[in-house]
Amino acid sequence: MSEKTSSARRPPWRARPARWPSRLARDQKGATLVEFTLIALPFMLLLFGTFEIAFIYWANQELENATNQGARLVKTGQVQAGPLTQAQLKTEICSKTAVLVGCAARLRLDVRSAKDFSDITPPDPMDGTGKMKDDAEFSFAPGAGNDVVLVSAFYDWKPLLKSSDYILRASSVARNEPF
Repeated sequence: MSEKTSSARRPPWRARPARWPSRLARDQKGATLVEFTLIALPFMLLLFGTFEIAFIYWANQELENATNQGARLVKTGQVQAGPLTQAQLKTEICSKTAVLVGCAARLRLDVRSAKDFSDITPPDPMDGTGKMKDDAEFSFAPGAGNDVVLVSAFYDWKPLLKSSDYILRASSVARNEPF
C-alpha cells in the first residue's frame, strides 16, 4: 500500500516519462495562442499588401489628374506665356497631389512637342542601369500654338513590403490651342 500512495502523491510534473507525450497531446492550454501565431503573419501580410495596392492605385489616380491639369496649362499656352520652367510646372503638378510624398524630389517631368501626332515618341524614364533618369535628362519643349504636346510624369514610388521601387507613369497628349 505504501507503493500506491507514493505514486499518487507524485507531483504532476514528475509523472512517468512514457506518459508525458500523450498528456501533452491531450492538453488544450495554449492552443489558441499557437493557432493565432500560425494565422497572424499571413493575415498581416495580406492586410498590408491590400493597403499597399490601394495606395498605389490612389497615387496613380492622383498623378493622372495632376498631370492632366499640368498638360492643360501647356495646352492653353499659360506655360509658354508665363514663361514657366520645367521646375515650376513640376511644382504646379505636385501642388495637386496629397499621397505623393516627396513629390518635388521623386517626380520627373517630360514635355515634348511636334507638328503631328506621329512625330512624338514617348520618353523612357530609365537609364541604362535601371535607375530613374535625372531631371536634366528629360526634355522640356512645350511647343507653340497648334503643336501636338505630350506631357509625361514619372513618380518613383517606394513600397512598404517590397525592396524595389515602382515607377508610376501618367501621360497626356493633346494639340495646343492656337494662342
